[in-house]
Amino acid sequence: MKKLFIYILFSFLTIFLVAQQTDTQNKAQLASSFYRNNDFEKAAPLYLELYETTRVNYYFDNYINCLVGLKNYDEAEKALKKELRKHKTTTLQISLGFVYKEKGEIGKAYSVFDEVIEGLNKSKGAIISVANTFFTKREMEYAEKTYLRGRELLEGEMFRPNIATVYAYTRNYDKMMEEYIFMLKEDETGIASVEGRLNSLLRFDFDNSLREAIRREILKAIQQYPDILAYNRLLIWFFVQDENYKQALTHSIALDKRTKTEENDIMDFSRSAAQLKLFDVALEGLNYLAERKPPVKNLDDVRKQLVRTEYSKYISLPKKQRGNAKELVQKFNNILDEYGFSNQTVEFSIDYAHFLAFHLENTGKANEVLEKALQARDLNNQQRSALKVEQADIMVYDNQLWEATLLYAQIIDANRENSLGDDVKLKKAKLSFYLGEIGWAKAQLDVLKASTSKLIANDAMDLSLLITASYELDTISEPLQLFARGDLLTYQNKDSLAIATYDSIVELFPGHMLQERILMRKAMISEKNFDFEKAVSYYEEVAKNHSWSTSADDALYKMALIYETRLNNSEKAQELYKQIMLSYPGSIYTEDSRNRFRILRGDKIEEEDLPDYEAEFFRGL
Repeated sequence: MKKLFIYILFSFLTIFLVAQQTDTQNKAQLASSFYRNNDFEKAAPLYLELYETTRVNYYFDNYINCLVGLKNYDEAEKALKKELRKHKTTTLQISLGFVYKEKGEIGKAYSVFDEVIEGLNKSKGAIISVANTFFTKREMEYAEKTYLRGRELLEGEMFRPNIATVYAYTRNYDKMMEEYIFMLKEDETGIASVEGRLNSLLRFDFDNSLREAIRREILKAIQQYPDILAYNRLLIWFFVQDENYKQALTHSIALDKRTKTEENDIMDFSRSAAQLKLFDVALEGLNYLAERKPPVKNLDDVRKQLVRTEYSKYISLPKKQRGNAKELVQKFNNILDEYGFSNQTVEFSIDYAHFLAFHLENTGKANEVLEKALQARDLNNQQRSALKVEQADIMVYDNQLWEATLLYAQIIDANRENSLGDDVKLKKAKLSFYLGEIGWAKAQLDVLKASTSKLIANDAMDLSLLITASYELDTISEPLQLFARGDLLTYQNKDSLAIATYDSIVELFPGHMLQERILMRKAMISEKNFDFEKAVSYYEEVAKNHSWSTSADDALYKMALIYETRLNNSEKAQELYKQIMLSYPGSIYTEDSRNRFRILRGDKIEEEDLPDYEAEFFRGL
């Protein structure tokens, strides 16, 4: 009986505690809702009740904030003094000073704040806690005083990151940078931390004053302390953030000449520059590494990357501006002769094969390269599949369409659990489209619309919608069959035949719904061949005569990009970006158009355009 009684008592106690906890949570959620909506009159009694029940300081702080919001300063002062008589804490003292200041009794407020500073404990944690409380109350001057007092109390403890955050919040960037500069003087290994903090702050650099302070203070530090290499590295990092890649490389090379230790950074920087199509900058860095004495440790990678970057630059230029293809072929051959085919040369081999097939029309040599690459014994499934994808792509280029279909299917079977599988499924669906298997192509595309890759899903959606509009809703299939034939010829770089095929649709089926898509395809071919004026003319026709179509916003956006990046006509680009914003507010291009328009117009992003500064953000720095 005794055990049964204890069990029943324990069960009732558990039920009571759970009910009480649930009641507390419900009240806390209700209070929070009122508080967020500035309904302080309803939130205040709930927070007071919660505090009296739980003794959680958070509830009491919010209770005081509610009273201040209601301008009930006397009640807030009374509540704080009552708590201070029970236990005198710095948080309560600062809250009392805050109430005095809100009440207009500035002298009383500062007297309380000064008392807190004078009474600081010789504890790093206590000092940071007091400073954070001042920070939360937006008392930045006293947050700074707290850390400065902490420096006096704790020998060797400078609180540099903490006080730098205070200076950042008040936009005293010179003093902030002084703290970071001294941090690196004391410990150069802290550079990653400093870069991370500055990178976060740069998002709030409304008027470029932060950038100017960073540049100025780093250069000053380099002049004062030339032996501290962290300052040089910080300057290089800053140039990269400022998109001044040429300066970044110049300083990286200068630093490496002193240290002979910067090769990995220069290599990474050169790769990034190549991805941004800054090929001359990338090649300068790679050539330096290739010729450096003593030789760099990763010389093999440097030499391969150098050839791949030369190839990327080659194909990025109009045909008239390209260099000697035979010389580039020889460089590819030299690397493969020296290093052979292995898992270390897979990407290099794929680039070489693509260059041979798609740009030099030497599919035989391209396939020979890929076959040799596939014979390497140390390949994993991803590498082997990547080589086979290039083989299948070349088959499509070489009009071996059924063979390509079989190879794509084989690759899909081997890559059902990774993103490569979806990529190849899209290729296979497009190949079905080229072959005129329109219904089967759409079935494959509809599955891919749910792909985790946004790019694949969007491409699948676009072609699927094209088929729906031009095939399933049409009474004849010949126009879309011809359109698919034109797409295949475009893929095979048979641009004249492709254009003739597209034009035949217009001639044979005047007014067909594919007309605006044909214009878009012809514009794309013109862009590929660097004929930007002609591309613009096609896009203009779409925007003018097919403004109702799904391609209209796409045409305007691509035309704007050409004016901005190729024809150097920022006024025309602004006009087109503005047109997208006004005429197609729901377009996927609207947000980017707005940003590009404002940049071209020279707008400065004002503080009210961005989220407010948050104390939590700065404390997290």
